[in-house]
Amino acid sequence: MHDGISFEQLGKPALVICTHPFEQTGRNIARALGLAEYPFAMVDHPIGSRTLPELRARAEEAYRQGIAILVGERAAVAAR
Repeated sequence: MHDGISFEQLGKPALVICTHPFEQTGRNIARALGLAEYPFAMVDHPIGSRTLPELRARAEEAYRQGIAILVGERAAVAAR
């Protein structure tokens, strides 16, 4: 989260991907760094022990959310 926000503050678009158990931590970090509404892609947890098809599904979901974030539809993603 910190790296993504740092890039954003430097004017560089960034995408942060977070798993659901860490959503509140991500939001707290964003708030502490001054971007409380910073949107990030959310995927199911866990990652490390998933099969290739399960990882592909998570990647496709992150991609869908990430495109919306990076092209400026952040409010729509943040509301999900």
